[in-house]
Amino acid sequence: MSYRELAAQQHGFLLRSQLTEEEIQDAHQTGFIIDDYPLQSEHVFPTQLSSTATNYGYYWLWLLAFPTVPPEQRNPMPYFAGGAALDVQQIGWGSRESPVFIVMPLQLTPYINADDGIVDDFIVDAKIQPTDWSLVDDIPVENILPALQKYLLSNDDFENAADAVFDAHNQGCSWEDLASVLEVCTGLWPNRETGKTPQTGKEVLEHFFQEYALPDPDLEDDDYEDFTEDEDDAWWS
Repeated sequence: MSYRELAAQQHGFLLRSQLTEEEIQDAHQTGFIIDDYPLQSEHVFPTQLSSTATNYGYYWLWLLAFPTVPPEQRNPMPYFAGGAALDVQQIGWGSRESPVFIVMPLQLTPYINADDGIVDDFIVDAKIQPTDWSLVDDIPVENILPALQKYLLSNDDFENAADAVFDAHNQGCSWEDLASVLEVCTGLWPNRETGKTPQTGKEVLEHFFQEYALPDPDLEDDDYEDFTEDEDDAWWS
């Protein structure tokens, strides 16, 4: 396979370790490897096929995390976790500011790129399963609920947390599951009206709904009050 074909399979990026010195020289001389790409590293070459879209930046970062291991040899698959995983899945506008975590198998430990400071923490998991992650734009990312839990543990911003939770619900997570994840946030944010802090995940959800989320404009005021206050017909059920 030529380096052009390889780059086409990798969203326009090439690992230095995938190329011979002759190929690197040829790709530079022909202008296929570009020098004005926003992301730069001695280990990963951007090319004429590279995109500047946010998710492709994550793909570049995923390649760079283990620069001497080509994608097809990363097995079990290392994947983004926490806020980075949420950001790739377009969940939470504050998630891209959170620490970058990569969950990885033990056997990749010798190949970690620890010099560039690109990843805040590599989390070793000896039992990575294919069901732990999914591909989004060819980027392996943690499933939403565990990613959300990691994100919430590193975030203390009320609006960022609420935004991520509501985005997760819009992508199919149930209120019940989200309430379970939000147990890590109990005691954080006092209610402005009562001064009390939520003591359960369900109470945190209700706090989000009261202080951050807007009611459905199609609901009359009386209906909205019944909708949020009636335990049997609660919005999280």
